[in-house]
Amino acid sequence: MHENCRQKDFFWGAVVGGAVATLTTMLFTTKKGKEIQNKITDTYQEMEESVKGAAAHAKETVKEKAEEATDHWEKKEQPNAKQK
Repeated sequence: MHENCRQKDFFWGAVVGGAVATLTTMLFTTKKGKEIQNKITDTYQEMEESVKGAAAHAKETVKEKAEEATDHWEKKEQPNAKQK
């Protein structure tokens, strides 16, 4: 469980760090204001899609793990129910 938390922290750190680096780079370039706005919008949309994909993947993983845990728990309870 601790390892999963570390992976999640690393993921969000990478997302935030990437966003800050991208925005900083774009703000200090010599492009026109409209070009920078368009680039920031495009980058935001790409990151949004990436985060949505990662969230969907995480949701699916949690769902699978919950089903596995439920199956495992039900298998453990079945022998006890027969003993009664």
